[in-house]
Amino acid sequence: MSLMLEIVEGPGAGKQFDITTAVVIGRDNSADLVIDDSQASRRHARIEPSGHGAVVEDMGSTNGTFINDNELHGRAELGPNDELLIGVTVMQVRTPQEVQRQPSAVRAVPAFATPESRPTFTDAVTGNGAPAGGPPDSGVPELERLRDSRVKTKASLAPLAIFVLAALAVVIYLGVT
Repeated sequence: MSLMLEIVEGPGAGKQFDITTAVVIGRDNSADLVIDDSQASRRHARIEPSGHGAVVEDMGSTNGTFINDNELHGRAELGPNDELLIGVTVMQVRTPQEVQRQPSAVRAVPAFATPESRPTFTDAVTGNGAPAGGPPDSGVPELERLRDSRVKTKASLAPLAIFVLAALAVVIYLGVT
């Protein structure tokens, strides 16, 4: 039975590779199928064709190899529509007939981006860069939006606190002698 692997999610999505001989998958250039995945080992897994499909085995990878969301221990059979997870790369086993019907099985991955939100510890910035109703502008416009108003207030009280501590130390010293 002729099979091929297609990367359906992760780095290199859409890349297809025929399984006609034994194939080593990994991120090292010496691997037969090189994947650009930092979570994959240099020589991560090995797939070879068999009578019923293909056989896959983990080659002592750090993060393991998974077939249909089950961790692989030893050798296991792979058949059409099985999914192989190496690092963050998901590969699907496909037959030539499936490829004929649907040339690519790449899945759209939902965007996890969220709208930008302002931190609660900064003041709203007015048009001139100075915070509304807060201390004056620091003079560094690039950093002004990151200023923490709570720390700025505490920093302005620090010299007063040091003076009070020094005065207290002098009073205690004079009281002891």
